[in-house]
Amino acid sequence: MNSHQRLLFIIWLLFLSIDIIYADRRPHAKRVTAEHGSDLSLSCTFQEEDSDKTLVQWLYQNFTESNLSHRAHKTHWRPLFLNAQSLTPTETRYSIQQKIQQINDTSIAYSTILTLSKVNESDEGLYMCKSLSPKTIQMAYQVRVIQSLDISPKEVLISTDAIGQSSISLNCILTDSHIDQRPHDIHWWHNNKRLNANSNRLTRIIKNFTQHQFISTLFYTDEPANMAGIYICESDPLRKYISVELKSNRSSGINKKINKENF
Repeated sequence: MNSHQRLLFIIWLLFLSIDIIYADRRPHAKRVTAEHGSDLSLSCTFQEEDSDKTLVQWLYQNFTESNLSHRAHKTHWRPLFLNAQSLTPTETRYSIQQKIQQINDTSIAYSTILTLSKVNESDEGLYMCKSLSPKTIQMAYQVRVIQSLDISPKEVLISTDAIGQSSISLNCILTDSHIDQRPHDIHWWHNNKRLNANSNRLTRIIKNFTQHQFISTLFYTDEPANMAGIYICESDPLRKYISVELKSNRSSGINKKINKENF
């Protein structure tokens, strides 16, 4: 069997495997948020014995198609890549990277990274990478595309000369045209430590919904020195942050500013 015949045979096996994937056997998917117009990368890593025998396929399932096919008790997956071979040559926004790292004398780590450029709402859905050799391993991502993720206000003034504790209030605003149908997870971090309602008695997080927005508000009270650092608003893998610097009014006449940045 020459290389061309072998490729055709592998592609035939690929489509055969797609036909037998049913909705009730769908792998657990990690939820991923993408911002409209941005680039999104999804990665999978498999441990193999021989890179020459590694077969990894990327598949895609549209949300709308998934809902329709669910009623028929069967899902239909669209093939994207087989290893580095594109199975949708007309779709130029998809690209693939492969990395091979030797773990020991008998094993390698095979990594594959699927990148979608300038994502839009039509890219929402399930993405699955599937290793076919030597045993079947699946990883899946549930991708949702939002309009934006932002933090407000853009600037907060706090005097370090104030006696006692100070307070800040930050809003993380996720804008999504389908917010009423899709709950989102938003997390807050301060200096690489995750904050939540039970972090301490000085922290409160309140969540509100509007027609097209999910708003998470962080109320944080503490000594000014303890409030310095970086605050991150996260909807995995999107992150927006603001950096806090403390300066004395008495010594410099300059207030502390919290400047909005993208992470």
